[in-house]
Amino acid sequence: MDEAQDAAPAHGIPSPMDDPHVDRILGLLDGLEGLPVAEHADVYLDVHDRLAGELDPDRALRRAGVHGAP
Repeated sequence: MDEAQDAAPAHGIPSPMDDPHVDRILGLLDGLEGLPVAEHADVYLDVHDRLAGELDPDRALRRAGVHGAP
């Protein structure tokens, strides 16, 4: 087994940022195995939106059309 495999947590996706908020959001992916495949896309979209909001908080303001936003 190589070092990368040793460093990866057994419970899911490793977080290179070690940010508890990001880790919590990524933890939502752990519930996929208990859901029908048809529901996976909704979970992926939710995780994407949450990560985008966490990593780029101004994104919500730009989407809302805040004055001066590109």
